[in-house]
Amino acid sequence: RDAPIFLVLISGCLLLVLALELDRALGPKQIALLGVLGAAMVALRLPGYVAGFSAMFLVVLVGGAAFGPTFGFLLGAIGTFASGLFVGGIGPWLPFQMVSVGWVGLGAGMLPRSGRWRVPALAAYGVLVGYLFGAVMNLWAWPFIGSGTPIGWAPGAGLAGNLRRYLAYYLATSLAWDTFRAVGNGLLVVVLGGPLLRTLDRAARRLRLDVQVAV
Repeated sequence: RDAPIFLVLISGCLLLVLALELDRALGPKQIALLGVLGAAMVALRLPGYVAGFSAMFLVVLVGGAAFGPTFGFLLGAIGTFASGLFVGGIGPWLPFQMVSVGWVGLGAGMLPRSGRWRVPALAAYGVLVGYLFGAVMNLWAWPFIGSGTPIGWAPGAGLAGNLRRYLAYYLATSLAWDTFRAVGNGLLVVVLGGPLLRTLDRAARRLRLDVQVAV
């Protein structure tokens, strides 16, 4: 009964934090660019997930890689919220999804921003987060969906016992789906990552954006 209330409260707090970060960290040009890339995420998510994969992750990966970790996190979180409104993806999972996709963009912003290994590193990272995203997202529902089963959360099992249970749950329910996402992320970055990164780099220079570089 209280779940909708907590969903509204958590989502509201998260959106407030994002709004404050937008005001503090980004200027008008960055916010406009964030809106454009966020709209691209919405468009790419409209067809839905194909066996766990969505092309919207490509936008988050290249956006974070081009403009830094702060921009990447905000793009992932805000784009996920906006796309959720359009596809009806509003539920108790949404705050988890916003933060998880935000982390994808944040990590992409910490990768090298130049050199011949830029695209291969981003592709490898895309494969890795394809699995990590699924593993993190499962946590919001695992205690409820798997309750009472040998692979569900057990209050008395301890940390090690519950980790073993969660690993079994993940392998049984999510590994195949996450593999589609991981492979899809890697392939899209290999095929489209180079041209997209060059385009975003040119946009940053023309707009004279102050791109944050992870150190």
